[in-house]
Amino acid sequence: MTRLVIFIFLSFFSYSSLGADKPLRVASMSLCSDELLLLLADRSHIISLSYLSTDPRYSSFITDNNIDLSGIYLNRGQAEEIIPLEPDLVLSSRFSASNAINLLQSFGYSITTLEFPATLDQTFQQIEEVAMLLDEQERGEDLIQQFRNSINTTRDAFDSGRNISAIFYANNGFSYGANTLHDNFLSSLGINNLASAHGLVGSGKFPLELLVSTQPDFLIIDQASLHDEKLAQPLLHHPVLKQYFPAEKIIVLPSTLFQCAGPSLIQAYEIMAQILGGQ
Repeated sequence: MTRLVIFIFLSFFSYSSLGADKPLRVASMSLCSDELLLLLADRSHIISLSYLSTDPRYSSFITDNNIDLSGIYLNRGQAEEIIPLEPDLVLSSRFSASNAINLLQSFGYSITTLEFPATLDQTFQQIEEVAMLLDEQERGEDLIQQFRNSINTTRDAFDSGRNISAIFYANNGFSYGANTLHDNFLSSLGINNLASAHGLVGSGKFPLELLVSTQPDFLIIDQASLHDEKLAQPLLHHPVLKQYFPAEKIIVLPSTLFQCAGPSLIQAYEIMAQILGGQ
């Protein structure tokens, strides 16, 4: 009850700029909205980000781009952290800090909840929407162009007419089929995703026997899988895999690059360009 009273008390002091055309105080409560906010908003307008943005287990975006977050409050998805910051706009993602978001909405805060795009077109649309919310349409267009340039550079790095096939393979033989960002990533490069071709929809297990029989040109694994000692991981060290998939057929793409349908994907394209360009 005391906490609720504090929420209500603080909420009366938080609406002074909600009606402004351009939000000048923006908070993010999820990893995916963190990345877009950092690229699309003025640094001086960012008042809070999710603490997950600095955790390399979930994202390497901050460290890879040498982004200084000094002066930006790192929240843990609690409404009582956000209210005193008096945000004009709060960004979050579906299923992230849902209780806090519901409470903030009940107090009248401007909230935008991002979905998880499964295609590049949906990703571009989301970038445009966030850029419009921030009144930074030009930056949004520039970010989308970076995506397009990375895709084109990667496609130019190898002969897309070679009919290349690949499959993502992770814990317990886990893979990604149709209607996933991973599948769309491969198809954007003209690469045949064998998990999708063999009927997998969404994410799920892809049997080792089927993997060997289909013989994809490349096996894409997460960097962490190389040294992970979890019980789920020994399958990735199976002698059959070593026999059929030598080092030159292995592509390492950290799973953190696909954690969000955002700017980290550009790095995934850059890695593919380096690897496929040498084939």
